[in-house]
Amino acid sequence: MALWLGQTISYIGDYFYWLAIPIMVERLTGSALQVGLSVISSTLPMLVLGPVAGVFVDRWDRKRTMIVADLLRALLVLLCLQVRTPDQVWIYYVAGFLLSSVSRFFFPAQNAVLPLIVRDRSDLLAANGLMQIVQTLGLLAGPALAGFSIALWGEQVAFVVDSATYLVSAAAIMTMTVPRTTEAVQRAAGIAGGELAAVWTELREGLAYLFGNRTMAGILICFSVVQLGVGAIHVIWVPFLQRTFGLGPEGLGAMDTAQGLGMALGGIGLGFVANRFRQKALAAWGLILIGADIALIGLAPSFSLVDLIPSLGIEMEMAMMTVGQRLLYIPLVLLVLMILFGIVLVPAQSALMTMMQLAVPDLKRGRVGSALNALTTVAGLLSMALAAALGDLIALRTIYFVAGLITVVGGLLGLWVLEEPEIQPDDQEADEMAGHMLANSPATAESATDE
Repeated sequence: MALWLGQTISYIGDYFYWLAIPIMVERLTGSALQVGLSVISSTLPMLVLGPVAGVFVDRWDRKRTMIVADLLRALLVLLCLQVRTPDQVWIYYVAGFLLSSVSRFFFPAQNAVLPLIVRDRSDLLAANGLMQIVQTLGLLAGPALAGFSIALWGEQVAFVVDSATYLVSAAAIMTMTVPRTTEAVQRAAGIAGGELAAVWTELREGLAYLFGNRTMAGILICFSVVQLGVGAIHVIWVPFLQRTFGLGPEGLGAMDTAQGLGMALGGIGLGFVANRFRQKALAAWGLILIGADIALIGLAPSFSLVDLIPSLGIEMEMAMMTVGQRLLYIPLVLLVLMILFGIVLVPAQSALMTMMQLAVPDLKRGRVGSALNALTTVAGLLSMALAAALGDLIALRTIYFVAGLITVVGGLLGLWVLEEPEIQPDDQEADEMAGHMLANSPATAESATDE
């Protein structure tokens, strides 16, 4: 349970950061383009470092990689405390790029560790669902705490909180027992000189596997189209809510918390549908519903609790209201759509992650996963750049609606190109190795208690 506990706390801190950055950039510059640049700067490392990071992760001790990454991120996020004026916004871009660069090593390590600490492969989908619930718990608590904290004490407190949660995550990972099945067992001396050439060879192998495996090729095609839609949403989310509905930090946090509530319900529902539907169907239909929900968000009215009960109305400017008074003006339809978004997100993500983990052998999961993220990021960056450029020129509602339709197309394409994975031959050997090492580890009893 150490991994799930540490990541729950870390996700809570991450939402402080993710909410504070676009709010600060929008407040200091008033430009959708500048907000977009802050998002793009955090996304670029997925393209630049994505494939290479996965190759290194496959050769390093994964537990140590996650710990070092958390400690570095705890320091880097504090750079954001230096921003006070519009001409200092560039610091956010640099900090975001560096934080994301370090994360390129953390997440492949985390994804590769999960199948090793889950002994029964039939429990892997449930374990991925539990990781989604971890994100959900962070999404339930993080945005709400962040929104109210930022509204009451300002954006700077968000960066301090995020830094502290990275330290907690590192401490939790230190207590884990992870079998060393990676090539680091045989190559603990590291990568230097001629070894670097081997890294590029392994990178090419990862790309070759990605394109050569029918399950992974289908995921690549489907998810690339989806990224053309959802990439735009990452850029215009905060400007859309603030300009269209007049929401402040607490309202933005409430919207993300509504999504978290939906994800909690989706995580519960996953246990009922996991064994009743094929993973392909869960993934594809989940993406279709996500796209439809995004399109409807673009059309959502501003109808709020005050419109339902006029006596609750307050005759003053929104900026002069208290945090609680502003919450009365949150669009109710938007809240419902965010809950529905979260409900369908969990089974779709869990099914896709399970398909990838079952389709790729253990020693290639890091490099193949990172290559997939890098290639799909190209589509996401194109969408982000276009949305950032158009955000100050056309209605944000229009961008939202079109993004939803593109996501629906990605889901429909998934019904055609996605294929159920075949269990890899060497996975049985990896399972036996992991079980043997866990059974003989002196820390097994302690880790079993944690789980």
